Amino acid sequence: MLIDNAQGEVVGAEVPAAPAPLWAIVVLAITPFPIAAGLYSFGPASGSASALSALLAWSLTVMAFLGGVRWGLETAGADFRLSRLSVALVCPVAAVVLFLARGRLGDDVVVGGFLAAFLLQWLFDRAPDASARYPRLSTALTLAAAVSLAVVLEHIMAA
Repeated sequence: MLIDNAQGEVVGAEVPAAPAPLWAIVVLAITPFPIAAGLYSFGPASGSASALSALLAWSLTVMAFLGGVRWGLETAGADFRLSRLSVALVCPVAAVVLFLARGRLGDDVVVGGFLAAFLLQWLFDRAPDASARYPRLSTALTLAAAVSLAVVLEHIMAA
């Protein structure tokens, strides 16, 4: 996959397809998102708090993992960019702050904040100068997280 920049120039190199075992890991990694969102939104009311806690904890875990991957990709070379390293920390730190603020902030703010952080992280991965090895994997993770968080946010706001 080659990316065209605003000037119409081709930027980057061909992105290799991720191997099947990595896709299997991604499928396992995204499974908790729809399960927790489904339990929160459509399960018994007595389990909604636990389902929301599981969704937010898994969101934090995945976001921290993706930030670590981004950090590792960026520092693999001798000429790493401090700005890109900072970006690798922004979303995971925001996730920790949101997770710890639960109870002080409304659930709608926390879930919406996680949703925004996932989308922001995905946008960072799409920047022309981003260090990304398998961008489709992060897109799959982001899609599962974003849809699940959006379903939960809709149910929170409708209540």
